[in-house]
Amino acid sequence: MAMATGLSIKRIAAHQQHSVPLLVLSETAQQTALSLMEAMVREGLGHGLGVVVVCLEQLLSRDIMCQPAVALVDCRPTMAQIGDGSAFLPNGTRQIDLARLDRDVCTQIERISAVSKVSGGFVVVIDDLEPLLSISRVDTLALLRKFRSVAKHCQSSRILARYSRDIADQRTDKGGPHLPLVSNVLRSIADAVVDVYPMDVLGTWMPGWYSNGEAQPFVTLGDNDERRGLLRLEHRRQSGKVGYEVAAFEINEQQRPVFSAVKAVATVEPPSAATAGPDPRQHLPFNLDLTDKQRQDRADVELPYLEAQAGEIHYQMAEEDDWDEDDPDDDLEI
Repeated sequence: MAMATGLSIKRIAAHQQHSVPLLVLSETAQQTALSLMEAMVREGLGHGLGVVVVCLEQLLSRDIMCQPAVALVDCRPTMAQIGDGSAFLPNGTRQIDLARLDRDVCTQIERISAVSKVSGGFVVVIDDLEPLLSISRVDTLALLRKFRSVAKHCQSSRILARYSRDIADQRTDKGGPHLPLVSNVLRSIADAVVDVYPMDVLGTWMPGWYSNGEAQPFVTLGDNDERRGLLRLEHRRQSGKVGYEVAAFEINEQQRPVFSAVKAVATVEPPSAATAGPDPRQHLPFNLDLTDKQRQDRADVELPYLEAQAGEIHYQMAEEDDWDEDDPDDDLEI
C-alpha cells in the first residue's frame, strides 16, 4: 500500500520533532502497546534523555530499569498493604495518593534532569493510566495537564502515557454517565495519540485509504504479534491543524522501533466479470433488454408531473366538491 514518505511517527519516536510534550499510546485487549512504549523509552535513553518511570502495574524491562539515567516512582501496593487491606478502597479501587504522586514525579524530574545529556531533557513514562483513572478521571487529567506543562517548557522533554481504550471508555465518574469518553478527552489534551491495532484489522479498513478516488484491493495480513502491528497517529500541531497517519511498526533486534508504510502480504482482487458466474437472466421466459426503438419511445413519453414542474397546478373540480371562500387564517387575527 503506497503512503506518503517521511512518516511523522518516525520523527516523533526519534525525538526529532519536539512539539509533542504529551504522547498517549492507546491499546486494546487484542494488541498491547507495551513493547512499542518500551522501544520509545530506549530511543529517549539513546538520545541522552533522563527517564522517570511511574510504575502502577509492572516494571519495564530490566535493560531499561538498570540504566543510571532512569528513576523509579513505584506506586504498586506492597505485600503488607495488600495483607492489611490498606491497598484498596472499600469499592475495590486502588488506594493511590495523587498529591504524593505529583510531588514524587516532580522531585524525580529535577533529579534526573541534572544527569540528562540534553539540556535537562527528560521522559516521564506512565505504564498504565487505568489505576489513576479508576480513582478520579478529573484529577488524573489535571495531573497530565500539569506534567505536560512542565515538559513543554523543557527542551526535548515528553510525557509518555499508556492506557487501554477498551476499559477507560467504559468508566464514568461521580459526574454521571453523560461525561465525555476518556479517549475523547485525552485526545483534546494530548499533542499526539497513537492508537495501536493488530495487523489483521487492516482487512476491515480496506478498501478506501487513498484520497484520489481509485478503487483499492481487499487486503489480508498475517497473525497478531505484540512486537509488530499497525498504528494510527493523530497529531495536533502547534498551528492548530490535526494530522493523521497510518503506519506499521516493528521492534527490531536492537529493541528499537522501526516504522514503515503499510504493506500487504496478500492481495485478493474483487471478483471480475469473467469469474462472476452465469447470467441469471439467461433462462427467463421473457426479455429484460430494450431495443433502440423501445428506449427512444420511452424517452419521448411526457410524464404527468412534468406539467406541474413548469409552475402551474391544474385542478378540475368535481360536482361533489364544496369550494370554501373563508380565509383559513381568519382566527389568527393577522
